[in-house]
Amino acid sequence: MQKTKFTNRILKRKPRILIYDLDGTIINSSHRAITNNDGSINLDLWREMSTKDYIFRDELLPMYWQLVNDYKNGDIIVICTARELNEHDLEFIHSMGIYYDYIISRPIGETTVDDVLKWQQCRHFFNLKQFKNLNKIIYDDNVKTLTRFFSKGCDIVNAREWNSSFS
Repeated sequence: MQKTKFTNRILKRKPRILIYDLDGTIINSSHRAITNNDGSINLDLWREMSTKDYIFRDELLPMYWQLVNDYKNGDIIVICTARELNEHDLEFIHSMGIYYDYIISRPIGETTVDDVLKWQQCRHFFNLKQFKNLNKIIYDDNVKTLTRFFSKGCDIVNAREWNSSFS
């Protein structure tokens, strides 16, 4: 999905591709993340709590301001989330001014683990001619996702550590 322009931005001749996760990276949605006994997120409860009322209780994390700065400075912003986005998620994203050029989310019913899913959905940014030689950075709070992207030649930023240093 591609969006319309929100604000003025610098045009760079050779922008970076910056891949931002949502939950735990630029959005604090922890009030909806109920865990199972094994520590994994209860996806059935997560889906039940994906209503407008719960979504609009989410808060922005400090890394949001890094995303805004990167967008305005002309880098290509890719939102890549392992959550299934609904119309209320998109309304929240737009109402909060979360800028992006591309947004990629989990297809409904898809059960692939997060790091594999995100790589499958973003690999065209590493392979297609127009993107291949651009620097890439991923901002994520999932160590498995960071490890997978690092192994593919991507720079990584641990969002959990980054956000905690600015809290």
